[in-house]
Amino acid sequence: MNLEMRNIFVTGGSGFLGGHLLYKLTKDGYKPTAIKRTTSNIDNVKKIFYQNNQVDLFNNIKWLDCDLENIVVLEKNLQKNDVVFHCAGFVSFNKNETNKIYDTNYLGTKNLVNLCLRKSISKFCHVSSIATLSNNEHEVVTESNWFNFSNKKSHYAISKHLGEMEVWRGFSEGLKGFIVNPSLIIGPGDQNSLFGKMMPKIKHNTFFYPQGGTGFVDVRDVADIIITLAKKKINHQRYIINSENLSFKKLLFIFSKIIDGAEPKFKINNNLIRLFIIVNKLINPYNKLSLSMVDFFKSHSRYCNQKITKELNYKFITIKKSITDIISI
Repeated sequence: MNLEMRNIFVTGGSGFLGGHLLYKLTKDGYKPTAIKRTTSNIDNVKKIFYQNNQVDLFNNIKWLDCDLENIVVLEKNLQKNDVVFHCAGFVSFNKNETNKIYDTNYLGTKNLVNLCLRKSISKFCHVSSIATLSNNEHEVVTESNWFNFSNKKSHYAISKHLGEMEVWRGFSEGLKGFIVNPSLIIGPGDQNSLFGKMMPKIKHNTFFYPQGGTGFVDVRDVADIIITLAKKKINHQRYIINSENLSFKKLLFIFSKIIDGAEPKFKINNNLIRLFIIVNKLINPYNKLSLSMVDFFKSHSRYCNQKITKELNYKFITIKKSITDIISI
């Protein structure tokens, strides 16, 4: 056990990444404190432990019901020399949830950074997003592609950028730590994200595909990498965490081969995607579909992982392996 990581504080513990991070931490012998909302369901986190035949390790987590806005409770439980893994985030492209997006991703991060500065914590490990990187479809995006407001950005992207700026501000005021920018996170136990919900629905419809593409990374790689970085003497750096850049056609081709389904052959027109979302919103106004998803499906984004692979000599899980593990569960 690394002495510098004796006390660990995890935000977003009930989430997809948070659950895998807690599993890896407890497997390594740590007893982390994890915060969650009172209404959060931790059953999916328990499943990660059950699926890996490590049920007893789940009891090594100390759960704390607390919002990031609750500064009093946070201050009471955050201790000097803690290593903080800030995984909490709210992903949504629904305009009706704009306030919640900023409250969690920006103000929540701001509160946490201020408390960490006051408490003189050991290290702040911030999970941001590739959404905070300026994207030029004609080039591979690196850590030097800083956010640009001139590009069309969602409220989610802006909120994550503002939260990231609070972390950089904390670094300038003496906070130790680093930032990671994962691409689209997939892997076993992914049930609530757009990708996780999409997989069961497209099982017999893989002959259609959107025109764009993006970067993908396995959740287990993200958890491994941020733990490894936390143990190293790395400060004030950012790292893109990306396994493979794939077109959605290629992704569906891999998926179809695994399930022995139809190969993707017909490109879906963006107007059809737009119409599908509008119709679904009329049928169910509370679903998570948003017209901003059209921009996501039509964009061609590629992300460079050279910095992290050189830093850690890291070998990523293949996306084929990730999809196979998703389906097998």
